[in-house]
Order: sequence, then C-alpha cells, then structure tokens
Amino acid sequence: MEKEFYKKLKSKTLNDIACGKITYDKLDNILRADKEVVLEAIRHESFVYYDVPENLKNDREIVLASLKKYGLMLEFVSDELKKDREIVFTAVKQCGFALKYADQIFKEDKEIVFEAIKSDGWALQFVGRKFLRDPNFLFSAVKYHGYAFELLPKKYKRDKTFIEKCIKEHGYILRFIDPKLRLNYLFLEKLVKINGYCLKYIPDVYKDDLNLALVAVKQNGLSISFVEGHLRKNKEIIIEAIKQNRESYDFVDNSMKLDKDVSAAFMQYSMI
Repeated sequence: MEKEFYKKLKSKTLNDIACGKITYDKLDNILRADKEVVLEAIRHESFVYYDVPENLKNDREIVLASLKKYGLMLEFVSDELKKDREIVFTAVKQCGFALKYADQIFKEDKEIVFEAIKSDGWALQFVGRKFLRDPNFLFSAVKYHGYAFELLPKKYKRDKTFIEKCIKEHGYILRFIDPKLRLNYLFLEKLVKINGYCLKYIPDVYKDDLNLALVAVKQNGLSISFVEGHLRKNKEIIIEAIKQNRESYDFVDNSMKLDKDVSAAFMQYSMI
C-alpha cells in the first residue's frame, strides 16, 4: 500500500517539476533523496545540486547532469571528482570560468583549456603558464572573446603585429593596448584603417581628428555613429560613410540629412 502511494506521489511530483509547479527545494526529504526526482529537477533548475543529499553528491550521473546545466557547480563537487576529466570537461564547456575550480592537471590540458576559453574569455586567468607563452593560443582566446585581451601578459599589449591581428577581430581591444601605443598617432591610424570601429575607443585627444574619422568610415561606414562633435556635420565624412555602407545614413546627424549633396550621395549609393 505504501509503495503504491509513493509510486503515485512520485509520478505526480515528477510531473509537477516538469510543469514548473514545484521546485526541488520545496520537496520533502524522501522525494529529495530519490535519484530520478533529482535528475528531473536538474533538467528544469540550475541550482539543485546545492540541496542534493550528501549520499547523492558523488553520483556521477547527478554531477554530470548538474554541470551540463550550470558549470560553476564544479566548485562544490568533491576533490576526487574534480580530478575526473569528463566531469571537468562538462563543466568548462558549459561555463569556461569553471576552470578555476578544476584540478591543476586540467589547467595544463590543451583540449580542456581550449574548451574553457571558447566558453568564457575570463577563463584565461586560470590556464597553465605554458599557454600564456603561446601567441597562437592567446590569439584564439581573443578571437573568441575580445575582452580576453585585457588578461594578456603585458608583452602582447605592446606587440604591434599581434595587436593588429587582434584588432581585426575586435575593435574594442584598443582600450587595453599599451597606453603609449594608444597615443601613437601613426599606429592608431593603422588600427582604425584595419577596423573602423576602433574610432569609438580612440583617446579623447584625437576625438576631433578629421583624418581618423575619414579613415574609419572608409573602412566601415557604420563607424560614423562614433564620430563626435562638429565632425558629425562634416559633409566629407558623411558622404564617405554612405559610400561605404548606405545604412550609415541612419546615423547621420538629422540636420544634415536634408543637405542636397548628402541626399544625392544616399540616392547614388543606394542604387549600387
């Protein structure tokens, strides 16, 4: 009789969890200790592992299911399971930052480290030292997540060739390059020529520089949205932007949209 009652109760509980009518933490201890109930709850909630009974916390199926849902749960997994390659790989694939909680041996594991930086650029701060000496690896990290450039060793923030390669992928890394290089006009011009979006991040001292604005819109017309001050009404900049990308017209200063030359340029380059 009790078994039949529990079977019906469990069936209803599984259905209620699936329908979002109840959460795992609201269940009684008997149901919370049922592996099938735990796994169903994990499918629908991210933090179930916190409340799983101790006797189930080392169950690989439960741990893997939890990490597939929320990789940072690796922090609360036993040290023994943190040495399990499949466990760690599953965690960093869901959230690269989970590499922080992995056993040191996996911070030297190329496949796991690559998976981590693909998921989250901030994982770069936890990789083994050998990866920080590998420019190809570091470029991959920046390519996946431009903000990872901020975490690079200083030598790469001064390496012009490396910077040019990275800036092609993400213009906003201009914020993180060596301060002296950011003020190097000729180098800055070269970067803007590679990626017009760099215009958004150039130092304030160059914000009203006509040449840099022109170089930017010639590379990417939409970068006109980052042109500031009196340059926003500069007809040459506006027409070059429209020439490169007619959609840049949407970002032209309203007072210039009715200008006959601007309108003519928009009509001309809309027909190409």
